[in-house]
Amino acid sequence: MATERSFAIMYLRAVEKKNSDFFIANNLSIMDCVHIRGTALVSVHVINNTLPDSIVYEIETMFWKD
Repeated sequence: MATERSFAIMYLRAVEKKNSDFFIANNLSIMDCVHIRGTALVSVHVINNTLPDSIVYEIETMFWKD
């Protein structure tokens, strides 16, 4: 069974794949743009201000913003 952390990483990779044009054009990985805190119960924080609002929205709606 996937842990919360591994689920978060799988979800973030799917967001990166869906928005691959942005990430390729900016030579970024989704993991360059977020910080994952915790192991069992995780929180994901966007740390890159250049992400388009649509990508930030996808992340924040999946991982509640604190």
